[in-house]
Amino acid sequence: MNKLWLKIGVSFFVLFFITIVVVGFFSGELMKSTYMKMKENQLKDEAQILVHTLNLSNQDLDGREKELEKALAPLGQEVDARITIIDRPGKVIVDSKENREQLGNHASRPEFKTVLQNGKSVGIATRKSATVGYSMLYVAVPILHDGKVDGALRISVSLESIEKAVNKLWGNLLLILIPILLIIAAISIILARRITRPVQEIIEVSNDLASRNYSSRIYGKSSGELQEISVSVNKLAESLEQQMYEIRENSQRLSAIVENLVSGVMLIDYDKEIIMTNKAMYQILGEQEITGKTFYEVIKSFSVSKLIERGFQEKQRAQEEVAIYFPREMILDASVTPILMEDGEISGIVLLLHDITQIRHLENVRSEFVANVSHELKTPITAVKGFAETLLDGAMDDEELLKQFLTIIKDESERLNRLILDILALSKIEQKALPVHMEQVNLDDVIRQSVEMVSELASVKAIQLEIPEKKTAAP
Repeated sequence: MNKLWLKIGVSFFVLFFITIVVVGFFSGELMKSTYMKMKENQLKDEAQILVHTLNLSNQDLDGREKELEKALAPLGQEVDARITIIDRPGKVIVDSKENREQLGNHASRPEFKTVLQNGKSVGIATRKSATVGYSMLYVAVPILHDGKVDGALRISVSLESIEKAVNKLWGNLLLILIPILLIIAAISIILARRITRPVQEIIEVSNDLASRNYSSRIYGKSSGELQEISVSVNKLAESLEQQMYEIRENSQRLSAIVENLVSGVMLIDYDKEIIMTNKAMYQILGEQEITGKTFYEVIKSFSVSKLIERGFQEKQRAQEEVAIYFPREMILDASVTPILMEDGEISGIVLLLHDITQIRHLENVRSEFVANVSHELKTPITAVKGFAETLLDGAMDDEELLKQFLTIIKDESERLNRLILDILALSKIEQKALPVHMEQVNLDDVIRQSVEMVSELASVKAIQLEIPEKKTAAP
């Protein structure tokens, strides 16, 4: 019995059935007692009529046996009732059904005792008759003589007839109750289906919401609390639908952001299992299947694993520059950020890996460039300084040597200017703002100028520089 309407309908029917049965039982008992009371009153009236009809009051009962038997003889044959007359001591004067000679003293009979000894106006008793052998209803009334009880007249009828009448009443009652129960059953089912229809719809919508079908709504009409529940469930469904739309939208945005990050992102839960990564992390680690594994299985770097464990233990953000050698040699900027719950317990770790290999390479190139530039700048400056000091030491007097040295100083100044321009040009090249112009140069002139520039410094250090003669090709 899984249908709610059936449960309610059966409950209604059982309730009404019990009520009808109880009411019917008490009604039957009430009718039975009413019928018995009416029968008792009827027998009482008949007994009193007989007392007057037979002229029993103020008469001496003894000696009238023959007269009374003759008077009661027709009644004994024509009616089912048994009529008995006794005197005050309890002796049976006459009996319409039995021979009075064979009947014993009746003074101890309850109905006679009530009248004769207790002085009541009527005595009523129900019992099984020892004479006839079945249950009887006895009603006795007093016979007065000068205002005193001189005897009693009793009318008794078989309870079998009364029970037949009562059974007939029960039969009629059942004939009425059965259609009523059928009508009640039909009404119970109709009411149950009417009551449970909105409830069933509420259950179906609730199940749809549990199954993530947030577009489901309650359209049936109801009243009272069920209407309020229906409105509340519809509002809940609308709220859930809106929230899930926002969650999906935010999730899509977040996924798009995470997937397009140049840094590798990895989400690790409390059990050290990887539950989410992005494309960059796959490329950095060189792994295809990551999700669902522990980070020990995926991350081959001891430094990164140690950093993750540190995040779990200290529950604080940590950052470190590490080098990995698988699947290729890289320098990574690694950071871990713990995810803390409201009670302060950690529920997971977010690992970020950013490849800074190229940045470090560029920094090294820049450092080498600065060193080379410094060296290149130092050479012409040293040459200018050396030749200037030579001139100041007395070489100015030799006009030819003066001209040669000044020419070298001029060339080195131009070279220094070219270096500065090259540095500025390099800066523009990095900014992609300088066009490249190709031109031809005389290599012999470049070599000769270079030798002349460093010859003075070479002579100071006793270094001899020679320019080899240019070989001509054989004809």
